[in-house]
Amino acid sequence: MVKGIILAALLSAGATTASAEVVFIGTIKITAVTAQCQNVHVNDVNPSTFHPKIVGNGNFSGLSWVGTYSARGHVLDNVAFDATFRTVKTGGVGWGDPYTAAQATWAQIAVTSYSPALGSINTSTPTLILRGQIKRLFNDPGGLACVATFIGTYVKDSNQ
Repeated sequence: MVKGIILAALLSAGATTASAEVVFIGTIKITAVTAQCQNVHVNDVNPSTFHPKIVGNGNFSGLSWVGTYSARGHVLDNVAFDATFRTVKTGGVGWGDPYTAAQATWAQIAVTSYSPALGSINTSTPTLILRGQIKRLFNDPGGLACVATFIGTYVKDSNQ
């Protein structure tokens, strides 16, 4: 299963994981979209979970969008999100068992800035701001030409 989906499922269910991972919870807001986006809009806001690939955490980056009735998770194994668009395993929960989407529909994510810097994030980091872009959010019909710019504001999940 996709690790990011598990994080999203746990958050939406109100459960916690048994490990001592550094995870952040907050909101993610779309600040701009390209003309090709059909179902993603400026000012869309969702709860979100972010799992940084840092020392002491699992060897993956995870970012989720959580809705009222479903969640979409994205995971990047072995690499921290950076300013390069990278294809991420994409999946979700909401109408049945967690699923991993068909690879041809996976999103791409680029994180253009972290505040504090990624190398400074650790167990005592209380808050975090991410800025970046995602292509094909929610499997938008605009495909990879649908690029949504986002800002995520997070606090450390004290349940981790």
